[in-house]
Amino acid sequence: MRNARIWTAGLLVLSLAGCGTKVSLDAGSMGGGRAAIYENEGRPAKSIGMGMANKAARGFVDTLTGWIEWPMQTWKGYEHGVSFIKNEAGSKTVGVLKGLILSGPGYAIGRTGSGLGELFGFWTANRPDNNGIGSTLDAEFVWDEGKAYSMFEPSLEEGLKPYGRKFVHGVANAVGGICEIPSQIKKGANGTGGANVGTGIVKGFWFFLSREWVGWGDTFGGFLFPNHNDTVGRGWEEKWAWSALTDAPAKK
Repeated sequence: MRNARIWTAGLLVLSLAGCGTKVSLDAGSMGGGRAAIYENEGRPAKSIGMGMANKAARGFVDTLTGWIEWPMQTWKGYEHGVSFIKNEAGSKTVGVLKGLILSGPGYAIGRTGSGLGELFGFWTANRPDNNGIGSTLDAEFVWDEGKAYSMFEPSLEEGLKPYGRKFVHGVANAVGGICEIPSQIKKGANGTGGANVGTGIVKGFWFFLSREWVGWGDTFGGFLFPNHNDTVGRGWEEKWAWSALTDAPAKK
């Protein structure tokens, strides 16, 4: 299960940091399952506390291992080369330079930034997922294999759209996040999902502060760097903070 995978990674990193033991990290041995932790579409979380713990654990791992993306992406550049050069030597050379100059530092900043956001923002709710929002890290953990994001696939126009969406979402959450308070109170007053006004107030302030945390990070530089395609923890229930104020709230 994915929960076990996250905690196993955290314990391995703690072991490495604590005793300096050289460990071979076999991603396959940790399991590749990505079972959903939460039922986000307006339904209550199975365990809010476990979601917060999982988010803190992944954030801890990413914060400590983010820098490894630089040599890792350089090695992946050599191993896989680049698709637009058919000559093997030329492909590997350009792949190494790409990893060393572009994807290496970019992924390192993205993973470390994501890790810090999850570690210190473990208490926040977040988007149910990041599909189509921002470029993505090529794997959940730095030692995993995965498919690298390319802004040229399927075309440059399509490849750049996720960056714009992440910036727009960031601004909308940072500026409009306050709307979660009246939105959740309205849902509570209407008894949506079995809620009441009291729970609506609590959720409203929680979702509001969560959107501020995520929004300002996305707006000020975060949209330029890759993030996880999936999220860990409780997801907020509407695409926009003000969606529930309309008669037909839009779902993410």
